[in-house]
Amino acid sequence: KKETEEVPVEPETKKEERPAEIVFNKVKVHEDNELSKIQKKKEKRKAVKGNITPLTGKNYKQLLSRLETRKNKLEELKDKDQKKAQELENKMKWTNVLYKAEGVKIRDNEERLKEALKRKEKRKAQRKKQWEQRTEKVVERMQQRQEKRRKNIQKKKKDRIEKKKARARKKGRVLPEDLRKAGL
Repeated sequence: KKETEEVPVEPETKKEERPAEIVFNKVKVHEDNELSKIQKKKEKRKAVKGNITPLTGKNYKQLLSRLETRKNKLEELKDKDQKKAQELENKMKWTNVLYKAEGVKIRDNEERLKEALKRKEKRKAQRKKQWEQRTEKVVERMQQRQEKRRKNIQKKKKDRIEKKKARARKKGRVLPEDLRKAGL
């Protein structure tokens, strides 16, 4: 008999834990605290310049109201202090230029905003109208199908009754309606 030699099993050594920078076929997984380029851009865009928030977005009603308040503020300042109003207007223009240089779309043209709002409202109305038409058609279709079903059921019932009567006549039974037809 051969004695089996036991090889002493070494306890698993702790592997060094590296930061979560694992590379799987050119796909890098980074730590959570690191931001992607897209997130950095978004945060940078969110940073307000000159305490003036940019007129951006798709909410045209809000943009129009903000533009209107800015204009009113400027007019009030012009009545009180011409110089301060000029400085504020300059500041607004420069911040808009900075935002545009960053790639942010500034929507400060009142006429274009009004047109865009009209287009948006028109599209909304069209969609609402289309939805109402669709619901009407669905209801109409359902009613037609129910009517068709009801007619088919009635027809089947009549056919069954006629079949029974035909069998009875074949057997030689005289039915009351046959007597009426004969005039007796």
